[in-house]
This record gives sequence, C-alpha cells and structure tokens, in this order.
Amino acid sequence: MPTEAHRSRRLRFGLHIALPRGQNFGGFAAAVEQAGFDVLTIPDHLVASVSPFAGAAAAAMATSRLHTGTLVLNNDLRHPVETAREAATVADVSGGRFELGLGAGHMKSEYDAAGLKFDSGAVRVDRLIEAVDVIRSLLAGEAVDVDGAHYCVRADAGALVAAPNVPVPLLIGGNGTRVLRLAGRVADIVGLAGITHNRDATEVRLTHFDLAGLDDRIAVVRDAAGDRFDAIELNALIQFVVVTDDRAAAAAELAEALEVAPELVLESPFVLLGTHEQMAESLVARQQRFGVSYWTVFDEWVGRPSAMPDIAKVIALLRS
Repeated sequence: MPTEAHRSRRLRFGLHIALPRGQNFGGFAAAVEQAGFDVLTIPDHLVASVSPFAGAAAAAMATSRLHTGTLVLNNDLRHPVETAREAATVADVSGGRFELGLGAGHMKSEYDAAGLKFDSGAVRVDRLIEAVDVIRSLLAGEAVDVDGAHYCVRADAGALVAAPNVPVPLLIGGNGTRVLRLAGRVADIVGLAGITHNRDATEVRLTHFDLAGLDDRIAVVRDAAGDRFDAIELNALIQFVVVTDDRAAAAAELAEALEVAPELVLESPFVLLGTHEQMAESLVARQQRFGVSYWTVFDEWVGRPSAMPDIAKVIALLRS
C-alpha cells in the first residue's frame, strides 16, 4: 500500500523524446513548458539524435520553469567521473532544473555498432552500482574512495568535480530486481516501465505490465528503501496513450497488436485509454492506488504520434 506521503505529492508530468529532433530544440522545449509539462527527458542511445547533456542544457536555457533530465543515461557509455562533471555543469547552468537518470544499458546493437563489449546483465548492473557510488559522492562534494571490480576512483573532496550549488535529484530506472533495490537504497526518484527486454533487446516483454506487476516492483523498492521510502518519488513511463470514446474497442485493437488479452490493456497502469477526462480521473486514482505521482509520456515514437497535445489537455484538467 502507498504511504500518505506518496498519495499527497503534487502530480508531475514528463515528456520523453524518443526520436531525432531538428535544429530548433530550444523552441521545442519552450513549447513543452508552455503545454504545462514539468520535465523534458532525453534518452541516451547511439543513434542520430540530441545528446543527453547538451540537449538538457539547451532546453534549460530556452525555458524558465521546465526541468530537464536523462531517462536514462547508459552508464556504460561514460566514466562515472565524466557523468558527474557533466551533470554538475547542467545542474548549475539550469539553476537546479536538472534530474540525472541512470540505467545499466540494454541495447546490444548499439554496443556492437560502437565496438563496445556487451557484458551480461549482472555485470552491467554491478558496474552501475559502483558508478552510482562515485557519482553521488562527487555531486555531494565529498571525497571519493572506490576501488571495485570496474572502477577505481580516489580523490579528495572537490578535486575531480566542482560540486554544483544546487541539488541534483538522482533517478534510477529499470525493471530488474537488483536495479530497483539499488534505486530504493539511493535514488531520489525511481523510474518504472512495466516491461523487460530480452538479453539483446530484440524483444519487449510485458513482465510487470498489470496492477499486480506494478505492486510487485514498488514492493521491491520499498523493501530496499526502508525508512527513506516516503522521500522517494515514484515515476512511471506510460507506454501507450489512446484518446477514445470507446475504451473496450481501443483496448481490443491495442491488445491484438501486443498479442495480449484486452483485459490486460484495460487494467494496465502503463496505458492511458479514454477521453481526456477519463485519463485525468485515472491518473488521480492510480496515485491513490500505487503512490505514483510523476508520469512520463512519449513524444513521437516508433511511428506513433506524440502524446504531448493530449496529455497537455489532461494536465490542464487536473490543474484547473
């Protein structure tokens, strides 16, 4: 069961860009802010797209209220000292409007294309755990003394990275138990997606896509967090947004594409189906049911239109 602290949090909304964008990224960020979103998040994939830190800085410079963030940074693409340095810089120049999202990496094709070794999931998570220790210490302006299997970083406080003058909230996202336990122990925000990829990320599996699945993943976080659970913000990535007056018909169509039962689509906390009013009511109910207060939707994604216009209307309803 969610705590009262989670039920009473202010709802936040994020837009996640998932495809390459043109040159006027600042103008796009300004439009996202104008639409009422709280956060613009940028992925970290080796494709022809906006790079995470440069994109976050550009978005921050073009807006006054909007937060930016990485959802999520592939830990294997950067040394943790460099990650901390970039994060500290963006946090400072944005006036504290940057959220650092970290993950273990999962797209084998990107590793192969760049000539990077694609280790097992267990090793990638081990590496993420060590990296988080380094990054958190550097961002806090503390001395670092990490001598692990993957990283050896020893430095006095402030020697490697100028700690920012503002907090840098840490989001750790994933679906695996070890990643979520790490998030419960150290993250400010936990990102939940309801899905799992096979080892080389050529298949998507809806492993925790229903009500029981989200309950289970939050329970993992809560168990690891202990007394600090109330302080963690819970985030969920909405995989599908479909505006319709006929939820049953829309669910049946989406279920056929996903090769699952329509009932799973109708009940999934990672799907929004219905009118804008129904979506607003559903999100309020989900916060009370699960404690999730931070919801992220996709911009244009795999041939699907952006969810931005419709969720902007939902945000307006919830805040009117």
